[in-house]
This record gives sequence, C-alpha cells and structure tokens, in this order.
Amino acid sequence: MPTKQSQHYFYPAMAASLNLRGLCKGGDDLGCTRLVVHESFPKSVLVSVVPQSNSGMWNRMLVKCCPRFAVVFVMALVFVCRCQVGLGDEPEPPYFNYEMRQMLIEGSYHIEPTPPVAVDNTRQLLLDDHVVDDVWGCRRTVHPPVKHADNPVIRSESLTVHPIVQGTVSYDPMRGGFRLWSRQWHLAREKYDQSLVQNYFESEDGIRWTAPDLQLVEFNGSQANNLMLGDKGVIYGDPSVVKVPPRLRSRGKYAMLYGFVREKLAPGEHHSMQDRIAWSDDGIHWKDQDENPVFHARNDTFCNIVYNAERDVFMMYRRASVNGHQIRRIAYSESKDLITWTQPVVILRPDELDPSMLYGMPVTRYQGVYIGLLQMFYGPPLDSALPEVSELKQSHIDIQLAWSRDGIRWQRHPQRPIFLGNGLPGSYDSGQIGACQGLPELHNEIYIYYRADAALHRKEDLMKNPSGQLCLAKLRKDGFVSLDAPTQGYMLTKPLLCPGGKLHINAKTQPGGFVRVAVRRGDGEQDGNWLQGWTFDEGDDFVFSGDSTDAMLRWETKESFDSLQGQSIRLHVWMMKAALYSFWFE
Repeated sequence: MPTKQSQHYFYPAMAASLNLRGLCKGGDDLGCTRLVVHESFPKSVLVSVVPQSNSGMWNRMLVKCCPRFAVVFVMALVFVCRCQVGLGDEPEPPYFNYEMRQMLIEGSYHIEPTPPVAVDNTRQLLLDDHVVDDVWGCRRTVHPPVKHADNPVIRSESLTVHPIVQGTVSYDPMRGGFRLWSRQWHLAREKYDQSLVQNYFESEDGIRWTAPDLQLVEFNGSQANNLMLGDKGVIYGDPSVVKVPPRLRSRGKYAMLYGFVREKLAPGEHHSMQDRIAWSDDGIHWKDQDENPVFHARNDTFCNIVYNAERDVFMMYRRASVNGHQIRRIAYSESKDLITWTQPVVILRPDELDPSMLYGMPVTRYQGVYIGLLQMFYGPPLDSALPEVSELKQSHIDIQLAWSRDGIRWQRHPQRPIFLGNGLPGSYDSGQIGACQGLPELHNEIYIYYRADAALHRKEDLMKNPSGQLCLAKLRKDGFVSLDAPTQGYMLTKPLLCPGGKLHINAKTQPGGFVRVAVRRGDGEQDGNWLQGWTFDEGDDFVFSGDSTDAMLRWETKESFDSLQGQSIRLHVWMMKAALYSFWFE
C-alpha cells in the first residue's frame, strides 16, 4: 500500500477536458509514477510519464498523440500503476507535497508581511472573504431557517385587529426571557382614533408570549392593556429599540427610533411623517427627546437603528426620500448622539437580478457581521427586467439575506436565493413577510421572528385575510451560510493574528465525510510554510466527522494555540462531503 511519505498527485493542465482529474495517483517505497498532460499542440498533446527513483531524480518519457488516444494511454498506465502498487482507501491531502515545500516564496530577497486579520475570540462566519483567501472545490450555501410548527406564535384576534406589524426582539439573560416591542393595527376604528399603537410582550421560551398589564395608555376606556404609546390622531411606527453606550446613559438605558405621523396636517405641511427618538430606563416607560423630529421624511417602512461599537456611532436604515423615481430603496444615515444625523445616502438599490422595489431591511449585529433581512417587493407593476418571475408573485414580499462588515457596504449571494419565503397559497404567510429586528440565540439556535401576512401588499386584501401575526423560524447557530465541499475541497484562510486558545469549528459532514485542518505560517517570505506538528498527517487521529455546533480540533502533539499566540498563521482546511459554518479560537 502507498505510504504517506511516497504519495504524489496528478493534476494535469487538461484534466477538465480529458476528464482525467485524480486518475493517476499512488506509489510505493521504491518510488512512484506521475503523469502530466501538456497542451502543446492544436490537435495533439504531450503526455509525460515521470517515474521517480529512490534518489529523487526524475526521468521523463514523452508521448505525442491525439487527445482521444491520450485518454486511453493514460488510463492504461493508471491501471498498470494501480495493479502494481495498489491504492489507499482514504482520500488524499492537497496536491502539493508539503514535505518538499513546493510553491512557497521562501528565499525571496525581501517580502513585506501582510498585516494579519485580527480574529480574537469571535466566531468567524464564512459568508464572505473576510478571513478566506482561497477555496477549491467549495461553494457557499445560504440556509433558510425552519418555520416553527405551531406558527403563528401571536395570532390575530380578528380580521380587523392585527397585533403585530414589525418591531424589535431581544433575549435578556438578566430577566430570563424574551422581550418584544411592536405595534398593533385596528383597521375598523374611525379616522383620527387610536388605530396604530405600540405594544409590548414578554416570553420565557420565545414561543408562548404574554401581554403584561402596563397601565400606561387608555384604550377603549381602560388602561388594562400592554400598550406603550398610543394617542388619537397619531399613527405610530414600528419601534426599533437598542441599548445605548455608557456615555449616553444619563438619558436612559434604551433608545427607541419610531415613526410618528399626525393624521391631520398642520397649515402649510405637505406631509407629517416623522422619525423620533425616545428614551427609557426599563424599555417600557418612554419619553421623547426634545430634539425631535430627527427626520421629517418618508418613513412608511420599518426604519431601524443599530449601534456600531467600533466607531461609536448609531446607524439608521430607512427609506430614500430623495430618489430617482422610487422611495423603496435602502438609505443610510448615522449619528453620534441620536440628535444630529448625516444626510441619507442610498446603499442598496435593485440591480439586474432584483424586482423593482426593496421594501425595507431590519439590521442586527451578529458575531462581528451586520445581518440584513432584505424585503423584496414584487411590484406592482411587475418588473419587466425579471420575466422569469411569475405574475403569481405580484404584490408579494419575501426576504433575501444580506450581510456587511461595516454596515454600509452590503453583499448578497450571487444566486440570490430566498432566505425566508412565502408559504403555500392560503397559509398564514402566503402574502407578505416582514422580519423583526434582533437575532436572539438560545440552545444553539437563532430565533428569527417575522410578521406574517396572508394578505398581499394591497389595501383591499387587508380586510379579507388575517395579517400582522407574529411567527418564528429557527436557524442553526452561525447557520446563515456554510462553505460546502460536495466531494473534496479546500479552504485557505488569510493570514490571521493568532489569539491563542483552542480551535473550534461548527460543521456537519455526510457519511464518509470529514474536516481536517493544518496550520501554516502567514508572515512575509515564510508565508505558507508548514508548521511542524500541525500538518494534516499529524491530525490523522483527530479528524472531525459528524454534526456539531462546537467541535474542538486537536493534533497528535498539539492542542492549544498558545505557543503561536501573536503570530501570523493560516488555517488550511481540507474537507470531504462537509459543510463548514464557522471557526473560532477559545
């Protein structure tokens, strides 16, 4: 059987056209044979038969032939080699021979080291190339969350009372439960009455919700309700609630951005749409700041704010009031103090793969990444640029996944898969889906809450179908996107600043699949050098297979990365029939 020390690998230039990739491999203690196909002539190829002697010297036999004969010739030689030396049952490591130190840059006169990526102890999601330098045989997959079997978790009382539009959900470990800030819509009420008001819910498990008696707002002659804000003649928007940094705590522990619309216009007003900021110490009793409105502009969607701790600013995602023709774009503004805001700029608009309108995008920070749940609005009129979209999709809203490292520059999967889609016709979410802000994590799952409408985005449908119900979908921890190797594949990270600790992965393999990791240097002319004790071979007995959201990797003589702390390293991941969701040091 071949030994690890004597194996060599065949990767010809014409492997794809000749379908010969991986055919030629194997060797024994006396040497091995390597076959190389050269694209040297228009109608013929050169096939090199390269036997290696014990001395390491290569001898070459060249055969000039047509491509079709080359296939037969190579396959015959492969058969002979296999008969002579046999083949190991397990898959091979990468094509390069790390013991021979092939294709490295050591010996260069001077290579200025690339500053390594600081990963600290944050879980590194693989949605983008933030920590990824190269992949081979891998592809990214967006994973839709699984809808809860007993949806909706908060239901409509009637066709005229919609308890949930959109809002903010969080898990508070100090309180031991979930909190929901939202609003309810009373469609049958008279104009200038309390029709759209803000409410508050709590839950221990995120499934069974209660409406605490807040005694704050009189409604239908009683204050025994869960309403936070609600005045006659005012339409209240969806609440976006965030904790503020210590420098602003004199005003309150929480800040809330919400829409405010007076139904009666003031003299000279063209519209009364406003965005306001309110403050609270407990998240229930709110007081408007004096410096309102922060915007007097179109806000008929879920405008929301996120705190960016690295830059110490608040980031707002809202409608594009100044636009080329359509307000349904994603615009961005930021503020240091929630009083003075930058002029909004459009950061997401429909491209050639999108319907003509982007309805809104709640944003949440998750493991160092800003996750956007982008609402795709399919007309009317249906966009002629997407003829493949059926007219049955018209007036529907579903969700795509977007992500950003800075909250300003956004990416999506190039194939634009639907992340959270409509249900079957007649189901509770068959018409529209609108995500809440917040991605609470519990029991190794991400809880994604969303507004579900059986009604289409047409006013005449709202009175005919239950709408505005709260629904739940769950996703594996870090499970937004995985890097998959359907057969064999590799991922090489960028140089990383090693924080020490132990290496953990979140991964899942199919039967016969595995994940292995080798560690290489990432600094200057030493870039790519294999570190002794951290190779694939030295991790042979500690190969990961199975399904785990937290698996620790080990090597024969290595476990902790503390000896590499502060150094620039690369992780070289070798996968077979596996999906890798994230990795981190701990």
